[in-house]
Amino acid sequence: MSLDTNYKISKTGNAYILYDAAIIAEPALQIFDADYHTNKQAQQNNSTAGATSAKTGIGRARVVYFTHDDKALVLKHYYRGGAVASLLKDRYLGFSVVKTRAFKEWRLLKKMQQLGLPVPRAVAAHVKKSLLSYTADLITEEIKQATTLADILSETRIESAQWRKIGDCIRLFHQHDVYHADLNARNILLAATAQHPRPETGEVYLIDFDNSGFRPGSGSWKMANLARLKRSLLKFKRSHAGFNFDEADWSALLAGYKGGVAE
Repeated sequence: MSLDTNYKISKTGNAYILYDAAIIAEPALQIFDADYHTNKQAQQNNSTAGATSAKTGIGRARVVYFTHDDKALVLKHYYRGGAVASLLKDRYLGFSVVKTRAFKEWRLLKKMQQLGLPVPRAVAAHVKKSLLSYTADLITEEIKQATTLADILSETRIESAQWRKIGDCIRLFHQHDVYHADLNARNILLAATAQHPRPETGEVYLIDFDNSGFRPGSGSWKMANLARLKRSLLKFKRSHAGFNFDEADWSALLAGYKGGVAE
């Protein structure tokens, strides 16, 4: 699939930026600086309501919400997981800029957007290279009035129709052979709309496609993807008192996955 002519790469020293010129003019390195945004927030809070906020909870990343040219954006910094996290923290091994995690996720988001899948809109990816490794950031457009499935279930139940809608959403990705490497209850967003003013009845999105990609159609990895999500939900249920999930909810999700959402 060819990339749009609006997709550009700029280079400053050892820093590379891949961006969509139709969304944002050539971005300065400053826009990828989380401290810049949080300091700006602190300054704004001294005089008026701030427009930026630092949050956690999407994958392993530190996530910063901010505005730029009147656009609501989200900055994600890539952090290592697993046993090497304490040693390498946010550094990844690699020589090729185009094969870095940030550039690959940015391009994947663009391809999924072209397919009409419900994902955040990719804005810019940043990679800072050293001799053998790199650090990386990704900026996407914010999905307004959205809450993670995990946070919603910590507060309230959702109806069977919404569980079927979640299953239907996952089915759409699998029909296009999109493999989500970390499908869990924090990487599913429910967003309020004019028709559905509460997130728990709203539209469904998938987020955080780090290390994900297209895979040939196979029932085995798709079933494993669903199993990973169920393990995530059960883990939340074990660790959070009153977490609103049971087998009937899972059955409704599977019904949506297998047959779609009835009109």
